[in-house]
Order: sequence, then structure tokens, then C-alpha cells
Amino acid sequence: MTNFNWNATAFFKDLTNKNKLAINGEFVFCRVSGLEGFEEALEKMQTKKAFVCVSDISQGYTELNNTPHTRRVKTIFLAMRHALNDFDARDRYMDTMRELFRQFMSVLILEQTRLKEHCIFIDPRISFQEIDRFFFSGCACAYFQIAVDTYTDLQFNTKEWNK
Repeated sequence: MTNFNWNATAFFKDLTNKNKLAINGEFVFCRVSGLEGFEEALEKMQTKKAFVCVSDISQGYTELNNTPHTRRVKTIFLAMRHALNDFDARDRYMDTMRELFRQFMSVLILEQTRLKEHCIFIDPRISFQEIDRFFFSGCACAYFQIAVDTYTDLQFNTKEWNK
């Protein structure tokens, strides 16, 4: 059996470009490397007001059992800029990001069914975290994480080793 992977970056880029709420909210997609990369994306994109950022790094592990698999956890950040200390705007933007998350999940549930055909399993529990207002001044931020399990062929293959 071949090892399959799921490209979360391409998936969420496509969702951002097709979703009406994301388009109307002027969300732009960007790829980041953890929180430090997210901060750099905000600095570089001063002219943009809303972001969907997928981290190109992930945490995970390989489980050695009767059905060996590798788990990768991908993080997707959402952010909307607002005037500093405009807490009403922050509240509105948090509502927008909660709704965008819900809409993204409505597509992810369909994607989950498709991925099962390739022995890729999305953990059904997807956490959504709102980030404290002091994380980035003038920016409402949240993130969610998706754990993806993929079949991992751990058959010992003599061709991969020197004698």
C-alpha cells in the first residue's frame, strides 16, 4: 500500500478563494511557519485586513501498532485587523471568524469522507481557540488545529538497507 498525504495548505487556500464570506471579508491566504511567521505575514501585509494562514510546519508522531499510522497536526490561523482599542470591531470580527470556521468545517466534513478512501483520517474533534486581545494589538485572532492520521507502510524492506 502506498503512503498518502493530505495537502492542508492547498485545501484551505482553495476554501479561502471560493468562500463568499472570505471573499466579502477580503480574507487573503498566506502560508506561514508557526506564530513567528504569522507575525511576519501581518507586517508584510499592512494593506490587507483579514487573513487565513496555514502553518507549513506540523507536529505529530508515528504509532507502531497493528495499523501503523502517522499523525500530523496542522494549525490554521484566522485574523482580522481593526483600529487599536476598537473592541466593538473586535467582537464583530470574532463573530465573522467563528462563522468562517463553521463554513470551513461544513466543507471539511465532506473532505473527511473522501479522504477515508485513501486511508487518511481526520480527527473529528477540531479545536477552535480565540487568541487574547493582547497577542497582536489591533487584530482579532483565532486558530484551529486539525489532526490528520495517514496510513504508514512500516513493512521491513530489505531493499532499503545495506547488508
